[in-house]
Amino acid sequence: MAPSERIHAVKEAYIGYTVRATGRLDPEALTTAFEAVYRAYPHLAARVEAGEDGVVLTESDSRPEIRFADGDPGRPLDGLDLDQSRALSALNVVRDGDEASVCLALQHSVGDAHHATAILSTLWSCYTDIVEGVSFDLPRQPYPRSLEDLLAERGIHADGPPPAGPPPAVSPADPVVRHVVQHRLSEAETAALADLGHREKVTINGLVSGAILLAEAELRDMPLTDLVYRYSVNLRSRLTPPVGATEGTNVLGGVGFKVSDGMAPDAVVIGRAIGDQLRAGLADGSVQRSILDMFSRPAAAKPWDPKLALAVVSIMNWGVAPPMRTPAGLRLTNLHSASRMRETLALGGYVMSTFGGRVGIDLVWPEGDPSLPDRVACVRERVNHVLRNELP
Repeated sequence: MAPSERIHAVKEAYIGYTVRATGRLDPEALTTAFEAVYRAYPHLAARVEAGEDGVVLTESDSRPEIRFADGDPGRPLDGLDLDQSRALSALNVVRDGDEASVCLALQHSVGDAHHATAILSTLWSCYTDIVEGVSFDLPRQPYPRSLEDLLAERGIHADGPPPAGPPPAVSPADPVVRHVVQHRLSEAETAALADLGHREKVTINGLVSGAILLAEAELRDMPLTDLVYRYSVNLRSRLTPPVGATEGTNVLGGVGFKVSDGMAPDAVVIGRAIGDQLRAGLADGSVQRSILDMFSRPAAAKPWDPKLALAVVSIMNWGVAPPMRTPAGLRLTNLHSASRMRETLALGGYVMSTFGGRVGIDLVWPEGDPSLPDRVACVRERVNHVLRNELP
């Protein structure tokens, strides 16, 4: 495994890409569809093996788990036995009457959110064809390639030498499970946010990020300028030639941003500054190299410094989810995250996505964190403040 993949194997990090469904769900058809998908994408049925040289990806004799159970759909990982030494994916369906969560749990070392949601789209397409009696053929895909390989063939390399010393072993820490709380905007609010961003030349991501930074400064009782904002950038469309959704594992850049002294504490102003810095970083190649530099030059990865952990505000942006087909009688209503990973310092963060024309902001904190109710309320208030003059 490349360093950009190995860091997730070390933490045994599984991310749950969870679709909420309403209506009739056919377990047999969904099982058949997932079996077709993991045969077409063999890394879903691979496993991680620990050896003297660190962790490696290898074939598995076990099939990914497919599980159906009654319970709380808001807890999409409940009952799922995740073990990367057996399989790197699983499908967990938690039902409550006509409501269900359908969670694709994917080991982060073999796929990021853009990769996983593309597979989810394929899964629902296969499911729909099976229910409707339509034949389909999923050709077998090659194993996805690492960020390091994809960048190297495009002439992009780290500024410093490759990391020295043996790769880290799997973390001995206990797994931390995160079932998220989500603040979801309405379609009207999402459209208003997009209109505001277009008018002010700020992305939706920038506006939401500005609102979250203001909320976190208030919640942590810290100066806004002391916070370190860390976020991911999907590089697929920003490389030449571009990279397909499932052609790479974690095709991401990582960016750190700090509000400067004198900057107005306003989400639009902050969001615009985030966008300006990102465009500059893409233009000079530093964003494309950021993960490579994180391993070759620790000083270049200041936002990842554990000493700064309590000041870091982290947001993963899943972007706009791809279309997901469903047959008559079944409707997909939402997308949100969940996670399980081994961590010695279990902090919270955010995941942002857009599904069905609505922005969702996941608050990804360890289960039972007492700060969650106040945090949800504060984030909602800050986002509403951004929209105060945008809605009728």
